[in-house]
Amino acid sequence: MDGQEADCGALGEAVVFLSHFKDLPDPRQRGKIVYPLDEILLLCLLAVLAGAETIVDIARFGEKKLALLRRFRPYRDATPSHDHLGDILASLEAEAFQRCFVAWVAAFTGTLAEVIAIDGKTLRRSYQKKGAKLPIHMVCAFAARQRLVLGQVKVAEKSNEIVAIPKLLALLEIEGAIVTIDARRGVVG
Repeated sequence: MDGQEADCGALGEAVVFLSHFKDLPDPRQRGKIVYPLDEILLLCLLAVLAGAETIVDIARFGEKKLALLRRFRPYRDATPSHDHLGDILASLEAEAFQRCFVAWVAAFTGTLAEVIAIDGKTLRRSYQKKGAKLPIHMVCAFAARQRLVLGQVKVAEKSNEIVAIPKLLALLEIEGAIVTIDARRGVVG
């Protein structure tokens, strides 16, 4: 495959990715948007695929790989700083984003998951000592064959995983898969 064919394939994948997020509400005031949401989402996807693990990593990727990013979208105002990027991502409705993400993952994998493992985890270092901030508990759905996280939901404070699991399953719209639930508690690093 030559470079031009690779560019066309990559552009096609970017279009497919963004098509799953086209209905994601952007809560920012229209007249004040400097960085379009599709550009932010594509920046995040490519940065994470390249190994970025934090907002700072994603912002750094944007600075260093602006020419690459402009092969897919204009990025007229370059990419946002990590602070601005964090604010934009924090403003998005988490459940709406998750629905878009799950739809993209389902289309991306192309095959139905045969076994989906549901497991609850407590996020390490997500609390403050002396009870100032309770730890964050998440329930996660993992497609075993694809080795892929399909989705996750936060367990409400003063609740338990049993309440969050039906919400996660409804989000995934699972058909024809075996769903397993791990009763042990664990910690995500």
